[in-house]
Amino acid sequence: MGFYIHETPGRLRLKIPGLKRNVELADELTLLLREKQGIDSIDVNALTGSVKVNFDESQVTSTTLLNLLSQEGHIDLTKLVSSSRYMDTVFSEAGRVASKAILGLVLDKAFEGSSLSIIAALI
Repeated sequence: MGFYIHETPGRLRLKIPGLKRNVELADELTLLLREKQGIDSIDVNALTGSVKVNFDESQVTSTTLLNLLSQEGHIDLTKLVSSSRYMDTVFSEAGRVASKAILGLVLDKAFEGSSLSIIAALI
């Protein structure tokens, strides 16, 4: 599973799969990020598995924060999924599901009342 990332100037948001329902990891990430100079605020949410960091860009960069989290083994930089790629995946999956549902409705209507409606339902 990928690590979702959303960046804006001075703010970094990550979704970390292993963080969900893991209070110990949430505490560990909070302590790790709190040690870094230039961090304005940290919001680690074990319920959603997300980390939001607001920082002073003149003191620290999002790349530095990502490298720190990677070096400590909390994220895999090769599995980062940007917000645009994440949305493409979500919409692609939604389109696939919608297409299948529409096809099912069309087939159901086309074969309504016939023995072929059972076959259409299985598709």
